[in-house]
Amino acid sequence: MKEVEFFQELDEVFELDAGTIQPSDVFRDLPDWDSMTFLGLIAMVDEKTGVTLDPGDVLDCKSAHDLFCLVEQRQQKNAA
Repeated sequence: MKEVEFFQELDEVFELDAGTIQPSDVFRDLPDWDSMTFLGLIAMVDEKTGVTLDPGDVLDCKSAHDLFCLVEQRQQKNAA
């Protein structure tokens, strides 16, 4: 999944207008961050990329870009 597509999917999970979430955004600081969004984020990543994230891994990410890099790294590892 390309970075642009990933951020579009994040916007949908957070129910925000397209282009709202930027790579430098700390997604846990977004107003709609809650347990349901957290689960939705993990489910979206699994559905769209086939990557299963541990909740702790998500919480270790500071920015939306960090999360994208984690997902991309796991995709590459799964493909190898």
